[in-house]
Amino acid sequence: MTDEELSVLLLTCSGISHTGQLTTMTGNLLRCRNPLMVTRHLKLTSLERALEKELDTDEYLVAVDGCEECCAKKRMDLLGKIPDSYVVATREGIEKRGLEEPRYDEIECLCQAVARAVMREYDGASVRR
Repeated sequence: MTDEELSVLLLTCSGISHTGQLTTMTGNLLRCRNPLMVTRHLKLTSLERALEKELDTDEYLVAVDGCEECCAKKRMDLLGKIPDSYVVATREGIEKRGLEEPRYDEIECLCQAVARAVMREYDGASVRR
């Protein structure tokens, strides 16, 4: 799969905690690294439009929550929207540490988890929604 074959929308919880900040930094880094693949990064805490309008697209939706509170997933559940892939940082072995700054190795770990989730779903497939 190449970047030109996939259009991904990342929805991150982006809360104030360590893992919330981690999801924001991960989304920003993935968007910078793969701008043709990650077409949009929405931060749940700073939406410009209603979430249902933002998610009303044909993009491949990856929801990323920082912890088991699952803020992004809960908001999508209220709308009846199911993400194409779903990643939770704490399920990837990242420990929630209050308001500490995320470390680079944690950002890299979560980036890889998101990339694996996308690749697992569309392994070898050409997708353009």
